[in-house]
Amino acid sequence: MSELYTRRASGICQIRLPMHDHALRYINAYLVEGDDGYALVDCGWGTPDVLAALESALAELGVGLQSIRTVVVTHFHSDHYGLAGTLARLAGTRLFMHHADWAVLDSRFRDIDREMHRRDAWLARNGFATADYAADDRIRRLAGRMSLQRPDRELEDGELVTLGTHAFRVVWTPGHSPGHICLYDEERKTLLSGDHILPQITPHIGYWSDGDPDPLGTFLTSLAKVAELGAKHVLPAHREPIDDLAGRIEELFAHHREREAQILAELDGTPRTGNEVASRLPWRRKISSFEELPATERSFALVETLAHLEHLRARALVERIDAPDLVRYRKLP
Repeated sequence: MSELYTRRASGICQIRLPMHDHALRYINAYLVEGDDGYALVDCGWGTPDVLAALESALAELGVGLQSIRTVVVTHFHSDHYGLAGTLARLAGTRLFMHHADWAVLDSRFRDIDREMHRRDAWLARNGFATADYAADDRIRRLAGRMSLQRPDRELEDGELVTLGTHAFRVVWTPGHSPGHICLYDEERKTLLSGDHILPQITPHIGYWSDGDPDPLGTFLTSLAKVAELGAKHVLPAHREPIDDLAGRIEELFAHHREREAQILAELDGTPRTGNEVASRLPWRRKISSFEELPATERSFALVETLAHLEHLRARALVERIDAPDLVRYRKLP
């Protein structure tokens, strides 16, 4: 038996789909068994190698691709949504996702050139030197890993979704994306957490001009919401299951408190761009400076720093100074 999948809970199989040339290496899709067909929660990149890996894992389980009747995606990122269009075309699967994330896909990925320009302009306004940043390559690569597939059902917070023998409650957990959802089976105390709660790594929370004005605050509120569920088994989209949900949530809160303190320590009365603040913070253990990060990672580091700065601004600890060419921040007395 291969290592493509691991049985994790009654009626649920974890299938590891490859993410070649990516630090995370794979995404966990979850196959939910049912008498009238199967459901897949998250489905990997829309690339031939991922489709082949999925078909191989399904074959070992004695399941045909045509038996996948429903795909539920926790959020719109290509490693979760990418294969949905292919599965709809090949197997006639239905797609379920939160309406807020479909709105993002529908607006951003129908015009890639406009999206590239928007991102470059936003990064430049926050002090990022875009000359060595191949945004066009990255965004085109992301777009190439998915095909736009309109959902058959746009999910809402709190609604019940029956997948096989499981009745999952949709738990809307925005922050990592506007329409991120977790799925909670209260009877089995099992939570499919997507990217909202991951072991060992923190979900990326970034601030962009056209999105949530305080995505970090939204994410922290979503964490508190999930903490109240009382889940005993947590199946994340990356890495291994989480045995202590409350402990992991507290670790995430502590991480963001620590990062907030680091940012405040680097701010004074002198206005600084988000990029200047990010460049003063520690990022990876094995690098000595922000400039050693690849350009794409620096851009993610910048928007994560902006998310913290905007959360501090929402609490009147920092002010933002907007000018036509640059946005700067400074600590309030």
